[in-house]
Amino acid sequence: MKQSSVKILYYNENASSIVASAGRISTTKGSAIELYDKSCEKSGEENHRLIQKILLSGHTSVLEHMNFNLAFDNVSVFVEQFMIEFRLASFTVKSRRYVDFGHMGYVSPDFDAYGEQGDTIRTIYRNHMEYLFQEYNDLLECGIPKEDARFILPYSFRSNFYCTVNARQLVKIVNEMVYGRGKDYAEIAALGRSLMDQCREIAPFLEFADSSNGESGFDIPIQKPEEVCPSRERTKERQESVRLLNGPDNPEEMICRAFLLESGYGFMQTAGSGTETQKKILQKILSRSRKRELEQVNFTVLFQKISLAGITHLVRHRMQSIVIPDYGNACRFQDYIIPQSIVNAGLEERYTGIFSKSETVYEQLKHAGFSIYDKVYTVLSGLTVPVMTTMNANELATFIRLRSCNRAQWEIRSLSVSLLEILRREYPDLFSLYGPTCYMTGKCPEGKMSCGQMEQIQKTFAMKCD
Repeated sequence: MKQSSVKILYYNENASSIVASAGRISTTKGSAIELYDKSCEKSGEENHRLIQKILLSGHTSVLEHMNFNLAFDNVSVFVEQFMIEFRLASFTVKSRRYVDFGHMGYVSPDFDAYGEQGDTIRTIYRNHMEYLFQEYNDLLECGIPKEDARFILPYSFRSNFYCTVNARQLVKIVNEMVYGRGKDYAEIAALGRSLMDQCREIAPFLEFADSSNGESGFDIPIQKPEEVCPSRERTKERQESVRLLNGPDNPEEMICRAFLLESGYGFMQTAGSGTETQKKILQKILSRSRKRELEQVNFTVLFQKISLAGITHLVRHRMQSIVIPDYGNACRFQDYIIPQSIVNAGLEERYTGIFSKSETVYEQLKHAGFSIYDKVYTVLSGLTVPVMTTMNANELATFIRLRSCNRAQWEIRSLSVSLLEILRREYPDLFSLYGPTCYMTGKCPEGKMSCGQMEQIQKTFAMKCD
C-alpha cells in the first residue's frame, strides 16, 4: 500500500552563505555583494556558527532568505487541510472539481495500535472505504459532476500537492506537526518528523523544539451539541448561511481618510459621507493595484454551515484570520450539504443514505475503540461546520471578486453572494462597488473559460445595489 510521504525537492544550495550574509549586513561594514562574497569564502562551519549565534539572539528573520520546495505525496486530504492553513506558504493542489478521485486510494490509520481490536477495526474501516469510493464512481457514472460527487469522499482520500515555504516558516510548521496541533495525528506527526530529518541533513543550523508552552487539548467543561439537542435531526429548510458578526461604524470614512493622508491632505481631512467625492475616491482605490487604504477596516463573518470541501476554497485566501473547528469534535454526520445535481438526478435518497451509513459505521468503529484522532479519516467532504473569519476590505474585494464569479464553485459562490448582500445592506456606499471581476473592472479574466454572460452579470449585480 502507498505510504504518505513528503520530500524536499529543492532548496537554495547557497543557503548558509545567504543566511549568514543577512546576519552580517546589519552590523558589518560593506555592500550587500561584498558581504555575500565574504560569506561564500567562509567555511560552512563558520557560517553555521554565526547563524546559530544570530538565531539564539532571537533574530530568526534571517531564515526567510532560505527557501524550500516540498512535494506531499499520497497524503490524506486531512493533511492538505492542516498544511494549507499556514498562510505564509504557497500551495498548489490537485483539484477535486476537475480530477477523478475514484482510484486515488485512501490513507488508513495504524490498525496495529489498536491491539486485539485492530483486525476488527481494519475490516470495518476498509469495507466502508471501498463502499464510499464505489458510490463515488457510481455517482460519476450517473452523470453527477465531479465537484458534486466529491462530497461523499472521506477525508482519508489521498491528496498530492506542492508547497513552497521559507525556512523560518518551515520550522514553525514542523514544530506544529511534531509538537503542536499535529502531534496527536499519527500521519501528520510522522510527516513532520520526516521533514525534520531532511532539514537537519540539509541545514544543520535549523533548530526544532516544542514551542507550545505545555498547551494541551480543550478541557473546559462545555456541553457538546449532542448533549444539548439529543434528538436533533438534520433539517432541509434554508437557514441563514452567513452572518456579519462585527464591522466598523463608518468604513468608507476611514478608507477615504487613509487615501487623503497618502495624498498629502492629512488624516483629519474628510470626503463627506455619501458624497460624490467619496464615491470617486472609493472607485479610484478599487481601480489601483495597491489598495492599502482598504486594509484599515475589518469585518468578522460567520459562515454558519460550510462543507469541508468548501473550506478548501475559503482557506486559499491568505490575508484573513480564520477559525476552523476541530473536525473530530465538530463534524456530525447529520449535517451535510446536498447538491442540486443530486436532487435533479433523483438520487437524494441514495445520497443521504451514504451519510447515514457513514454515521452507523463510525459508531461501530467507536464502539471498537476507534480514536477521536482517527475519526478525521471517516468524516465526509460534504459535512458542514461553522467557520469564523475576519477579513479587511481589501481581502474582501479579492474574495468577492473571485468567488461571486459564475466560474466559481457553486457552494462558495452562494456564500460569497450572500455575504455581499449583507455587506451591501450595512455599507451600501462601499460594497455597492463590489462584485465579480466583470462587474468591478468591466473585463472578464477567464478567456475561453468565460461564462459568456458578462453583460447580464453586470446588470444583475448593479440591480442588487438598488
